[in-house]
Amino acid sequence: MRRIVLSSLLLFAAALPLLGELTRGTPAPEFPHGVRWIPAGTRPLSMRELKGKVVIVDFWDYTCINCIRTFPHLKEWYRRYHADGLEIIGVHRGEFAFASEPDNVEKAYRRLALPYPAIADTRSEIWRAYDCNSWPDTFVIDRGGIIREAHRGEGDYGSEERLLQDLLRQGHKELDFSSLAIPEDRPITGKACGDVSPEIYVGAARGGIWGGQIANAEGFHDGRVVEYRATENRVVRGFFARGSWRNRPDDFEAAEDPTPDRPVTLGISYRGREVYAVLDRAAVGPIDVVITRNGASIPEGQRGKDIHVLPDGRTAVTIDEPRMYYLVANEDDTATHELVLAPEKKGARICSFTFSNRCLLDFDRL
Repeated sequence: MRRIVLSSLLLFAAALPLLGELTRGTPAPEFPHGVRWIPAGTRPLSMRELKGKVVIVDFWDYTCINCIRTFPHLKEWYRRYHADGLEIIGVHRGEFAFASEPDNVEKAYRRLALPYPAIADTRSEIWRAYDCNSWPDTFVIDRGGIIREAHRGEGDYGSEERLLQDLLRQGHKELDFSSLAIPEDRPITGKACGDVSPEIYVGAARGGIWGGQIANAEGFHDGRVVEYRATENRVVRGFFARGSWRNRPDDFEAAEDPTPDRPVTLGISYRGREVYAVLDRAAVGPIDVVITRNGASIPEGQRGKDIHVLPDGRTAVTIDEPRMYYLVANEDDTATHELVLAPEKKGARICSFTFSNRCLLDFDRL
């Protein structure tokens, strides 16, 4: 279930066997000195002083849709149980280089409206101490500082909340949670949830290794600018390009401004209910990226929250910061569709695409 190794489709799985994380019964590692706590001005905490509380240490990345979909549950648990002894510490370890910059993490933390403190783990110290290999990765620690659960991926929120209640009541029999309804866990994969494509990485290094096959005959050439010829080839898990693209390890960067006779485009074939893309930019100032779905502008009822309409009626997303953008919603997941991104000027960087099935739609699109 490692997002750095496996697809986000596998990350949907809820309770797979652990692959390296610290196991139940292990004392929770201490937070290192000198890490940046978020929001700015937060007093650093230690596991030693948190003894006596039940603690969730949640590893997340702000570009990761799998993490974003867990936040409503974490926020609700913090609201319900913080006064009774629950503390949540979000540990942000970025997947892409820009997501390891503390200022970007702080901005994302505020946009996502997280109510609990977080750490920008820019040197991966905490990530290594917990032997993590996936996002999200959640550790539940009892009042004695011992790891009682290591949960990888999404789902199992009902059983996780029941565990929290049990741990909070240990030594505090006065706590009564009988009035709090815990929803039953629902499947998050399977036939009823519909088809969904696996995560697609675009970068020459990350895509070539972790799952981003390129349909063009020119292939990957890390560090070089490649002129891609239009192709009718399509791949199940990957992308196709046209025009001049700089192959970078984490992304493809539009290497020249497009012209009518020299378009610069990158597209995917996909299935799923929603489509998201991690986008960045090299240029100073925002970049509009025109987006077509099945050869036309995205219909009004299917536009993700980051899609807007240009004066000429075309649909576009504006890259104004490095993050995950919401592109398509309410998609027909019984068929395969095609999405094509056409930057309006050079410098647009396309990092990855992820998708939701119909069982994974109940979250805040912030």
